[in-house]
Amino acid sequence: MRNLAPILALALCSCVRNPATGKLQLDFLSESQEIEVGKQAKQEAEQTYGVYKGKPELSSYVESTGKQLAAKSERPGLPWSYEIVDDASVNAFALPGGPIFITRGILAHLNSEAEMAAVLGHETGHVAARHSANQMSKAQIAQVGLGLGSVLSPTVASAAQIAGAGLQVLFLKYSRDDETQADELGFRYMTKGGWDPTQMVSLFEMLDRVSKQEGGVGKTPEWLQTHPDPGNRLAETQKRLKTELKGSTQGMKVERDKYLQMIDGIVFGEDPRQGFFKGDTFYHPQMKFQWKLPSGWAHQNTAQAVAAASPKQDAILQLQAAGKLSPEEAAQKILSQQGIQAGQPVNVKGAKVARTFVAQSDQGTVEGVMAFVPFEGNTYMLIGYTKQGGLSSYGNTFMESMTSFGPLSDSSALQVKPATLKVVKIDQPMSVSDFNARYPSSIKLEQVALINGVDVNGKIPAGYAKQVVGGTGGSGGGK
Repeated sequence: MRNLAPILALALCSCVRNPATGKLQLDFLSESQEIEVGKQAKQEAEQTYGVYKGKPELSSYVESTGKQLAAKSERPGLPWSYEIVDDASVNAFALPGGPIFITRGILAHLNSEAEMAAVLGHETGHVAARHSANQMSKAQIAQVGLGLGSVLSPTVASAAQIAGAGLQVLFLKYSRDDETQADELGFRYMTKGGWDPTQMVSLFEMLDRVSKQEGGVGKTPEWLQTHPDPGNRLAETQKRLKTELKGSTQGMKVERDKYLQMIDGIVFGEDPRQGFFKGDTFYHPQMKFQWKLPSGWAHQNTAQAVAAASPKQDAILQLQAAGKLSPEEAAQKILSQQGIQAGQPVNVKGAKVARTFVAQSDQGTVEGVMAFVPFEGNTYMLIGYTKQGGLSSYGNTFMESMTSFGPLSDSSALQVKPATLKVVKIDQPMSVSDFNARYPSSIKLEQVALINGVDVNGKIPAGYAKQVVGGTGGSGGGK
């Protein structure tokens, strides 16, 4: 058995007092290291998910609100930042050392500045309490205890610059205690900042409805992938309001009208201008190309890459921009990396460089084809790979798909537009069905109710209300 004394000694020496709770917790990362990890992860999150730039005034509003909350935290001196992720999902996340991201998807579902403050306050609480640093420290002690090395074999994915080590902090799961603590801290910060904490109730009611709607179609709701059940958190919030709230909330900030006017015109749902699938063909109107994927393959579009997986999950096809490098330079950069061995040249129409390769990955040896195609002043890398011995089965499929990459000329695809949120004013409360009859939306009635913060059989209060208009072409494309 391994001698655990040095490990236990290291752990004991690495306990520090949590700035938000005053309790001792395991932390291997100094504050400067925490900030540095956060900076790297922030850059990679921005590249992977994309930052929403459609409404600069909304971005400033989010940042201003977030920094007011950070000023009420136990760590006001951190390099805090608050940005909107150009993503349709209902979510938000925090990175070590200060970066906070909130999706445009959740902004479209919120109905007041106070609800937004509750979301941003919760994420601020994660950073203030060093939850990410603590989880990373636990991962390190686990690795020490198991004697795991830190050197990983290079993979095709890392060669294609998918997500670096910094982005791995996004996948650190907070414990239920961490989430409860972040709720408590968010409650504290928004109350100190003058926002009405009772608005946390309507926030969690909305998240509960989102979870039920998304879960009803057989997928795990985005919020539940990183947060506990909102129904349970709603009960805890109601209990907290009874035991911790001192005095009346009268006069505290809600700012419903101000908030709704601020999100007027925000893109709603997936933005087809950033790429969409129609059947097995991927269209990118902004970059003016199309690419046909093999029939029956599952596919996904992200800010960094378009990828598809075979029905047996034993082969991957991927398309990614290589920037302003020439095809020859891009190929040299990839094929010169350790663990990748270039094979024979192959014929892929339109490619300046195309050849087979073998690479070492965490899952073992993989083999495939990569092609580098110049288009509209950029170079694109198409790569297909499978487990060792599988290229004889998939090689022709890879090259046939790669050959289909080319210019997009379909005018209807080039002119697609996203749906947007439109804020209208109503003089009296209206049922959801009456509201939708007068102000029709391009989404389902249940979603109209959801984004307005009411049950489908409930009434939308007088004042500003939301409808969703427009949206042409594209389907299920992701970003």
